Amino acid sequence: MMNEHENPNDTPQWNDEPSLAGLVKPLRIRLTETTEGWKVELSSLSPGDAMMALAREDLLEDSTILCGTGAKDWVACINGPVEVSDADAILHEVNNSELPLVADFRMQSVITATEHEGVSAHVRVYDEALLLIASALAQYVGAIMNTSISLPDLGLVDALLEQSDLLSIKPIETEVYSTFIDIGISASNGSVPASMAAIYDIYSDSWHCD
Repeated sequence: MMNEHENPNDTPQWNDEPSLAGLVKPLRIRLTETTEGWKVELSSLSPGDAMMALAREDLLEDSTILCGTGAKDWVACINGPVEVSDADAILHEVNNSELPLVADFRMQSVITATEHEGVSAHVRVYDEALLLIASALAQYVGAIMNTSISLPDLGLVDALLEQSDLLSIKPIETEVYSTFIDIGISASNGSVPASMAAIYDIYSDSWHCD
């Protein structure tokens, strides 16, 4: 996918290395608005990674973090203390409801994961949904670079979602050059070719929309 960042001297890297498809996994993202806020479905991130992405010191000072395992691994953040009856209600909704935030109005986020379905995060604030998606994008590129990288700005993520609330990234449509990485993004489940792109600039550790 050619763009203004590319020049004739830029050639894809790792031609003699294992294919990119073998280094990283495809990434699928879906954003849905709910009556309680937003639901983000990600094919990557663990519940712990997702909660760390949302962690803010000012929030955690007065919050309770609950977690559990079973048919689903899950972690929830609740403003204030949690009584046993509160915890029981939260556990019930996490295991049985499509909208687990209804368990307690103080609950700000619930993140669940299953072996085959990836991560589902329920959050009340749109920016937190964007932050989770930004974290997944950074993790995808970080796996290619084999290092931690900066998250894209939330405005860039929002711009991608304006085109589609379903985003799919396949390694075969990601091109690694000497100075940047061109991430092709399909506005579908991946059954159609990439129609947009995000550019990660390696030297400046920054992101741009193509």
